Amino acid sequence: MKKVGLLSLCSFLFLLSSTLVFAQKKYDKTLKKVNDAYNAGNFSKASKTLQKFKASVTSKLGQQNNYMPGYYTRDARINLALGVPAGFDASLDNALKSSMAIYGENSTSYATTFIDVAEIYNEYGNFRLSREYLQNGKDLLEKSNQMNDALKARIALVEGEGMTGQGFCNNAIELLRSQ
Repeated sequence: MKKVGLLSLCSFLFLLSSTLVFAQKKYDKTLKKVNDAYNAGNFSKASKTLQKFKASVTSKLGQQNNYMPGYYTRDARINLALGVPAGFDASLDNALKSSMAIYGENSTSYATTFIDVAEIYNEYGNFRLSREYLQNGKDLLEKSNQMNDALKARIALVEGEGMTGQGFCNNAIELLRSQ
């Protein structure tokens, strides 16, 4: 009898884990569709697919899940491309808040969300604010000793874009050459 109970428990756990893996692949595939539509310039399709994604992921995983910071940054980027900046700042604030709630204050994921937000502010044209968010992410990575070469290069690129936007082209070139 114990063997049957143990066997049924193991099979239940296997089914549960395979369902979660399948759901994750489905969500990743949907995000790829959003990114592909955005990169192709079909912003309305990207927005519609992203809204369907949000409804699906929040109904199954709840409001606080590891997909939400990415949802909010994509939402801000797509709305900016569509010329609908209403709620732009709120989406980026929500991305940072959800990232901190999910990953914690000293995580690499939270720091990379700062970098993502900085990239979007560069696209928006607010280079000063971009550099502030970038500095927050950089400080967090250095404080937690999680800085690596890939993150250094990404930070240098985003910072170089911000510096160029502010007119500090020579400083940006020096920064990029140092990498």
